[in-house]
Amino acid sequence: MQFIERKSSFAVKQLFVNLLLAPIIITLTTNTPTSSAMNLFENYSLSTVEIIQNNGYEVEVHNVITADGYILELHRIPKSKGGQEPTRNHPLFIHHGILGTSADWVLAGAAMSLPMQLANAGYDVWLANCRGNTYSRKHISMTYKQKAFWNFSLHEVGKYDLPASIDYILATTNTSQLHYIGYSMGSCVFFIMGSERPEYQPKIRSQISLAPVAFLANTRSSLRFMAPYAKMLNIVYQRMWKGMFMPQSNMQKFLASTICRERITQRMICEKCIIFSVCGSDPYHFDTKLIPLIMGHFPAGTSANLAAHFAQFILKDTFGQYDYGRAMNLRHYNSTEPPTYDLKSIRVPITLIYGENDILADTIDVMKLKAQLPMVMDAFPAKSPYFNHVDFLWSTSVVEQINNPVKEILQKTDDLSWTYTGPAATSTAVDAVVPVVRQPPIQILQLNPLSGAVNLAPSLEFFAENLDAIIASTMPVPVDERDAAVFEMEREQQRLLFGGVIRFAQAAEKKYGQLREEFTNEISGWADDVATGAETRVKQTAVLVNGKIAFAGHSVAGAVGKAEHFVVGGVGKAEQTVAVGIGKAQNYVSYGLNKADRAVNGALNATVGRVGRVLWFWK
Repeated sequence: MQFIERKSSFAVKQLFVNLLLAPIIITLTTNTPTSSAMNLFENYSLSTVEIIQNNGYEVEVHNVITADGYILELHRIPKSKGGQEPTRNHPLFIHHGILGTSADWVLAGAAMSLPMQLANAGYDVWLANCRGNTYSRKHISMTYKQKAFWNFSLHEVGKYDLPASIDYILATTNTSQLHYIGYSMGSCVFFIMGSERPEYQPKIRSQISLAPVAFLANTRSSLRFMAPYAKMLNIVYQRMWKGMFMPQSNMQKFLASTICRERITQRMICEKCIIFSVCGSDPYHFDTKLIPLIMGHFPAGTSANLAAHFAQFILKDTFGQYDYGRAMNLRHYNSTEPPTYDLKSIRVPITLIYGENDILADTIDVMKLKAQLPMVMDAFPAKSPYFNHVDFLWSTSVVEQINNPVKEILQKTDDLSWTYTGPAATSTAVDAVVPVVRQPPIQILQLNPLSGAVNLAPSLEFFAENLDAIIASTMPVPVDERDAAVFEMEREQQRLLFGGVIRFAQAAEKKYGQLREEFTNEISGWADDVATGAETRVKQTAVLVNGKIAFAGHSVAGAVGKAEHFVVGGVGKAEQTVAVGIGKAQNYVSYGLNKADRAVNGALNATVGRVGRVLWFWK
């Protein structure tokens, strides 16, 4: 019952937030001509293939079947924009982040897109789509509407998706090695593959991790405040949506073409609420014009188990397999705790590129990862000290900060004469890059779970009381004097926005509570009236029934007496009838016996006479 009440409360909160946004949607759509709105909707609905084609590149679609039956869609850019065939020695495999797709790499257009620029540089470029996203929702024996389809975590993506895709690419291109670039989750699943499928390590020419993710204990993202509730939220998603988590929807595309298109709501809602607090962005160089396009493709769906796996990294400060709970862990792993991935066993040349202001992949966690990888070619931050998580894809300076350094690394490692000359592959200690010095140091807010048996999410009171601390946690780290005024303005905007939403939700929740109490009282009164009336009718019915029973008793007693007399008389008559019958039968039997005796005697006498005459004749 408590679960239902909390779930109802959660749904009501969501409803009121939607009502809050409704006037904005109506205003925007009213001021936008129908044809224009439809064109916007169509533009934000373009697929990866259409975006690449619109930028003047050829594109191919390939389907790959994993060992456990998932059908993955790979997007290939086989030639440069001018139609030139690949000139490099090894193909290039690029993997997206969590809740993303191959579209994330190309929606900003050729001027910013890393895959398109690498295709121009002579590489055969392949873009991944992991199971469960918009392009990879097929299976050889299941549909995405079945619960079993969504029973996967990061472990299955690393263990099955990557090997299947790598084998297919190498077979199609007739090569023995490829380059791998992974962004955020794309780096995480690579480390899982390297640990769980060591036979694939020789197939990787080089690996580049952008905003690498393995350890997340020091993350400053707002996701940290939801992590303690991940298991309960996972249960909710399993029961209500069969384990599917945040799939792409038409409503999402509609919002992208309305709310996220207008400048005010774009910055206040789409950038601040959705992008900034979760993934973080450079306050000076994030390309806000891309927000409608981003919201038209992101999020693209995954499994609730995969999201819970990430939350596990935040809570446990370990890079381990999926935690099913102590009892189920015994069945899966023969241990109450899930095993950790062996990063020290990965013998692949790896480059780590990170952001010093990344609120999701914090520098401290990146350095912890670096220290455990035995073949790190290099580890360096983006040049801008403001570089944040999504800036690896959509910063206005992404070409200078990311694309050009990646091209230089690949040009070196793609040479057939190149060999790894970094730290020895057997080494486990790697000199760490000195993390960025934070002034003032960031204090990580500790989340204390709410009391009670069931907690779906932090309460509104929690956010209201800790709003300033939460905003401070997710803010970029100041670098110079100009940041003070800019960042203070950012904080104030977020206080106004989130504070207003929280107060509105609290008022709505209070009103909902009052309405619920009034409704409950009304129902209780009605129930009391019904119960009182029912009790009176029951008493009346009881008196009536008792009278009927008494009358029936008298009737039954009389009937029984008459029946007894009838039976006694009947028995007497029956006895007389039987006696007469027996007497008659005895007389009849005696008469018959006498007649029989006479007949027998006559026959004997006749027989004796005949025997006597025969004997006299023989004499």
